[in-house]
Amino acid sequence: MSLSQALLLKFQHDGYVNGWHKGEHAIQHKMGYAGVMSQAWTWIEPEMPEEHQAFYKTRLPFIPVTTIDDRQRPWSSILAGRDGQPGFVTSQHLDELTLNAHVWEGDPFPQNVALGSRGSPVLIAGIGVDFSTRRRNKFAGYVEALEDDGPVLRVHSVVNEAIGECPKYINIRDLMAFSETNPCVVYRCLNLSPDERLPDDIVSFIHGSDALFFGTYYDAREDGEQFLSHVGMNYRGGRPGFARIRPSDGRTLVIPDYSGNRLLTSLGNIEATPVAGVTFVSFETGAVLYLTGDAHNFVGPVAQQLMPRINALTTIHVTGYIFVEDALPVRQKPGTQVQRSPYSPPIQLLAEEITSTYFVDELQETPMATLTRIEVHSHDIATFTFESPTHVNIVPGQAAILDCKPFVGTLPYQHMAPENPMSVNDDRIRTWTVSRSSRWAGPFPESRNAGTTAGPMSFSLTVRHKPGGAVTSALFAITEQMGKFRPELLEDARPLQFSMPLVGVAGDFTLPTEADACVSGQGGDSSPCAGTRKWLWLAGGIGVTPFLAMFAGLREGHTNDIILVLSTREPDVLLALIASALERKGDHVREHGKHQGTLSIHLFSRFPVTSSSSVATTHGTVLAVEVTHHPGRLNEDTLRTLNIEDVQERQAYVCGSESFERAVLGALKQVGVDTRKVRKEGFVY
Repeated sequence: MSLSQALLLKFQHDGYVNGWHKGEHAIQHKMGYAGVMSQAWTWIEPEMPEEHQAFYKTRLPFIPVTTIDDRQRPWSSILAGRDGQPGFVTSQHLDELTLNAHVWEGDPFPQNVALGSRGSPVLIAGIGVDFSTRRRNKFAGYVEALEDDGPVLRVHSVVNEAIGECPKYINIRDLMAFSETNPCVVYRCLNLSPDERLPDDIVSFIHGSDALFFGTYYDAREDGEQFLSHVGMNYRGGRPGFARIRPSDGRTLVIPDYSGNRLLTSLGNIEATPVAGVTFVSFETGAVLYLTGDAHNFVGPVAQQLMPRINALTTIHVTGYIFVEDALPVRQKPGTQVQRSPYSPPIQLLAEEITSTYFVDELQETPMATLTRIEVHSHDIATFTFESPTHVNIVPGQAAILDCKPFVGTLPYQHMAPENPMSVNDDRIRTWTVSRSSRWAGPFPESRNAGTTAGPMSFSLTVRHKPGGAVTSALFAITEQMGKFRPELLEDARPLQFSMPLVGVAGDFTLPTEADACVSGQGGDSSPCAGTRKWLWLAGGIGVTPFLAMFAGLREGHTNDIILVLSTREPDVLLALIASALERKGDHVREHGKHQGTLSIHLFSRFPVTSSSSVATTHGTVLAVEVTHHPGRLNEDTLRTLNIEDVQERQAYVCGSESFERAVLGALKQVGVDTRKVRKEGFVY
């Protein structure tokens, strides 16, 4: 009996799973799951349950599978029927699947399975994802036989591993068959040179994707008889752009690891055999991107240095890729919307993609921020002022990152939480825009230290209560109790000794520096180099917060022409905040007798504005202010009615919810603004 025949018999009778292999043990120890997951390998069954068998046969229009190439690199392929309908899979036994696949040009599957002609078994693993119900199941095994029947490749596979997977990060789609495909290989680069980067359109394709299929390989040659080599296939999902390409080299893919079932089989394979393959698909165009490369897992501080606030991630240094247009015989049904998974956290950018400072990486000890004062503006808006004994450089428009665990505690592991899905990945770290700082000109007692780089400093966060939010709910509950029983603590909260670690400062939603503006070539009168600056600021509700800070960033010696478009349900509250922010630089008016420019506020609100709270009546402000109230809601149509004649000359900044941002960008595009140059800042979570 040959070695390959012996291996096939062992595969058939014993399967793969005889406990966790060394890579799975290693990553479970790193993640702190070794004890609780020590026997979880028994969840993996040696054959498919009947419901899995029926699932593959009746529910799936395509199945992503993993195979390895002649360099032992995993590739994730897409196997589907020619017509894009379910039913291309048959199965007569619980340990057998036959995929009657139409394989298009460019997919690496035919070349990889052809390697089986050399006598070694062809390993295969697949995952079935029903995008209409979020159901998914996995299988693994080997290819027993291949039949090439013209346009159909029959893949007879033996299944000796099967497991059901959780649906947490699957985005629901209404898919339809699309048989009129015309696959075209746009890129085929199987061996990148050391200094080669991925093309810009490939990077954009990755950053626009909300799902990927993740192939791994375990080479068991060093493990003797206990384990056998195998491949794995998995799914990763999130919000569009959750997986990132490092700008520094243009080819390293970074995949964050969200809270899952803690089996860590994919990461375990990588821990032992550091290679992986990833496939992205476009359900709108049918394009398919295949990547393969060298893979590594990072946990803890090392992971957070790459992608702040992510405790575990995988990097794949791409060594080969293929991009095929118009290949997938399944498309998103026109007129339907993707239903995002409620478990997916907001995307986190790479450290090198954002302007940020994380103090845990730079100082021996993380600075602590101590609550000193609370100003209540309404039932759900308040300003919380903190003092830090360490100088922190905050540019107007940036945000403070606070670790709120000392205040609200940590969450135990949760697999699913239907009543509050976002809590599953809640690290208790929150990012809020700084609305004022004692390092800027301001009404703080500490403002005498403004401009220095030593000694204590204060900063304020103007926050809206998020219903159900763990941190803001606690903050506003305490504020309410203080107002009832200890109102003096609102003015001086130091006796509470309520402190939180100031993890860092982040954000590039800031005014350009003098040098930046001159280099960027903002010509004409709007250029800071010319002495006059024209701005268009658009804020949805509490999205006005960064603009409150930007008033402090207005430089001496320039005339500022600002149009602020504000949509709010609380006009009096937000106008009062604007007036307070403007007064902080009012000394310029009192000393020099002139304003630094004009501020035209277009207020869209269905609620009345009282004259006593109007910012236009405030004296000593740094800008001459005019307020125009537009009854009703802000949308594309009402925004266009403003008829801002020089709108294309203005630097536009937008801060608000996703729906607000879409409406604003749509209106700006229609009046000729290049929306690619619009600075955007959203708020989620």
